[in-house]
Amino acid sequence: MSQNNSPQNSPLRPRRADHLVQNSGFDFAALFHAILEKAWLVLLIFVVSIFATASYLHRAPILYQATATIQIDQEDSKVFATTSRMGEMDTRSLEVLRTIEQTLKSTTLVRSVVESNKLYTLPAFGGRPDSPPSDVENLIGAVSSMTDVKLRKGTRLIDILVISKQPQIAQLVANSVVTNYLIQNAQGFRSFLDDAQVIQTNKANELENQLKAAEIALHAYSEEVKTVSLDTKTVSTEQSTLATYNQKLTEARSARLKLESDFAQIQKLGTNVEALLSISEVAANFAVIEAKNNVNKYKEAFASITNRYGPKLPQYRIAEKQLEDAKQNLHDSVLGIPVVIKRTLESALAAEKELEKLLEAQEKIVSDLNQKAIHYRELQRNVDSLRTTYDLVVARMRETDLTREGASTKIKIAQVAELPRAPFSPVPKRIWTQGILGGLFAGILFAIGINSLDSTFKTVDQVEEHLGLPVLSAILQMRERNADGTALIAAENAKSAGAEAFRSLRTALSMLGKAEGRRTFLFTSALPQEGKTFCSVNFAASLAQQGLKTLIIDGDLRRPAVELALLGKRTKLPGVTDFLTGQKKLNEIIQSTTMESLSYISAGTTAPNPAELLAQNGINSLIEEALLRFDRVVVDSAPIHAVSDTLLMLDRIQTVCLVVRAGKTARRGVARAVQILQGVEAPMGGIILNRLPRRRGPGYYYNSYYDYSYKDKYGEKGVYGA
Repeated sequence: MSQNNSPQNSPLRPRRADHLVQNSGFDFAALFHAILEKAWLVLLIFVVSIFATASYLHRAPILYQATATIQIDQEDSKVFATTSRMGEMDTRSLEVLRTIEQTLKSTTLVRSVVESNKLYTLPAFGGRPDSPPSDVENLIGAVSSMTDVKLRKGTRLIDILVISKQPQIAQLVANSVVTNYLIQNAQGFRSFLDDAQVIQTNKANELENQLKAAEIALHAYSEEVKTVSLDTKTVSTEQSTLATYNQKLTEARSARLKLESDFAQIQKLGTNVEALLSISEVAANFAVIEAKNNVNKYKEAFASITNRYGPKLPQYRIAEKQLEDAKQNLHDSVLGIPVVIKRTLESALAAEKELEKLLEAQEKIVSDLNQKAIHYRELQRNVDSLRTTYDLVVARMRETDLTREGASTKIKIAQVAELPRAPFSPVPKRIWTQGILGGLFAGILFAIGINSLDSTFKTVDQVEEHLGLPVLSAILQMRERNADGTALIAAENAKSAGAEAFRSLRTALSMLGKAEGRRTFLFTSALPQEGKTFCSVNFAASLAQQGLKTLIIDGDLRRPAVELALLGKRTKLPGVTDFLTGQKKLNEIIQSTTMESLSYISAGTTAPNPAELLAQNGINSLIEEALLRFDRVVVDSAPIHAVSDTLLMLDRIQTVCLVVRAGKTARRGVARAVQILQGVEAPMGGIILNRLPRRRGPGYYYNSYYDYSYKDKYGEKGVYGA
């Protein structure tokens, strides 16, 4: 396979910028060094917090806190065991405990504390012993603001905390809140009992009158209906008789219906004896059964005589006569059954009608008893209900009297407020700890916040991870500038870290491919003021130091800076624009420098429209002629986002270097510039991270990296001479 000088075949092949690398882990080291970078800010905020803490301790008033505690029991302690819970709150629920807590904060309670202790006469509240109460509302607000009530979590204890500048006032108010609450609670309970007593007395009198009236009505009705007849046993007996009549009537109707059915069937058969015998009512008749038995008996006797004697003998004729008489008797008995059934049916109908009359009479008796019993029971229930209610009210009245004598003790004092011995606030040790830690934490948090808002590149790792391109070199922020303003650091201070950085850049670019494929270089940036001219000039100087004949071309035709960087001033010498317009030849625009192998071409005469000039003529011919006379050609072009001039110079360029200023250029701007260059298939070499601050953490080429100082005999002359 043939090889060419394209960057795609180089060992440091760049990745496209639109495939950004995502860091999966949190970089604690980078965060630590970001804090170190903003150490001055952390220190400033820390010092401010120290002064603020000292000022607060100096100005903060000394406060004392007194605490009184009350206890709320689930079950109350009573003097009498029979006293009830009437009028008392159920303190078993958390809602009731919260209600008590809020009541202890109420304005009414605070007002009673102020008035009972005459706080308006105390100097602590701006009063005098002989002064009348004035501005009590403001005093109530002041006492409320200094009082706090808290329910202890998981307990039935409520703390009353009072904070004041005077310990005696704090103790007085805390104990007074508890005392006044207990008094108000007891007064409210007794007031409730008094109201309940009046209501219960009135209700008892009313119930007594109603009970007497109900009893009179019950007695009158009992006399009217004779209570004995309404006895439960009597009513039950009458209902049982009614049920018996009902059952007998049902049976009589059933028997009568059967007789009617049999009688109809017998009438239909007429005198057919054999058919009549198939009816169960006929077959079951006693006379028929007896006649059938006689027929059977005479049949057997006749058969026996027939076998023994002949028909001419007298015994045969006697037996034959008996059999015929038996059959005639059976015939007469069967035909006599319909008459018997008809008579029985008539008797059944008469019995049924009699039972119906008895049943109707019994139903009337039972109905009357039920009506009377219902009204009687209604009157009886009314009397019982009134008596029960009356007894209950009377019992409640007795319980109210006992409750008044033995009041509930659910709420009691668990701890009285003692005189505070030490200030509650401020606590210098705690305040200083909070101030120091808070200032330090705020400073660190502020530094991290500023660092997170910084969208620029500050490390080599950030550039490579975000852009997907290699960093060819990191140029430290340096002060190695000559007095005349020139910037040939690589040539004039060979031992400096800056010179070493450009030698590293030269080495990195030389490793991108074969030498013949790395003869033309173009330096550009996303935005102005990123140091592309400084980097291109010093890179060209580092090439010249290697003995390579190097030409640097100022391709920024709008704001040329190569001349100023090399000479420290601008001249009116012919340059690129003069060559492109055909006014000058190459040898007429090439200028020499103080370095033997380094030459330059200035931008030349100011062109009215450089973009059109580059689009028509281009600098391809200029670069081609320059390569005939020079080993390396370096072009310093315009920023990508500023103008399109750079994109018009890429045809004969073999390596493009994008200069990024650390800590200044936004990442999006640089990424967009890389995308533009890749979009036109520019031969990207990599990124040059310029003006990198010193003493950085991981990912930076920090100071010690380049301070591998020359020692011993090398320290006198050095590898590159004196």
